[in-house]
Amino acid sequence: MNLSASFGVAIGMLVGLVIVVICLKLVNRNHRAKTEYDERQVIIRGRGYRYAFYSIVIYECCMLILGIGEITLPIKEYMLHFGGICLGCVVLACYSIWNDVYWGLNNSPKRYIVLFAATAVLNAIPVIGSVKGGTFIENGKFGTPFINVMVLVMLLILAVTLLVKYIADHRRGEED
Repeated sequence: MNLSASFGVAIGMLVGLVIVVICLKLVNRNHRAKTEYDERQVIIRGRGYRYAFYSIVIYECCMLILGIGEITLPIKEYMLHFGGICLGCVVLACYSIWNDVYWGLNNSPKRYIVLFAATAVLNAIPVIGSVKGGTFIENGKFGTPFINVMVLVMLLILAVTLLVKYIADHRRGEED
């Protein structure tokens, strides 16, 4: 048991949460951390949360089956759980984007895109460092920087979805 590592991660998460709140205040037009939605958006986002929840449940059931069968993957177990969190976030984000409820009433999409780009750069740094240093794979398993890869994949899916939705809306606007 590595209690100090768990404590360090918990402190890191708290610091990250404070940084997220500060960033949200900077990227929202009214400088509040909370995004505001109208009634229609709240209802549609509720469905998105439901789909995200079931996606995580199905994912965790699959991980449970693999665990019972003692099937190991070349990834540390805690990263598998983070993969489930990423899956739920992707399902919610993609559903929200396709149903025009991703951006709230007080959001500044341009500022958010800058924030997403900065997040991608910050997540790429440990990946590049570990690949160069030869520590990306440790004892036959992906190392901790693989978490950053998961975040990068999540951001890439988000970016592609936003771009495809923008193109689809633009084409639909030309047809009207």
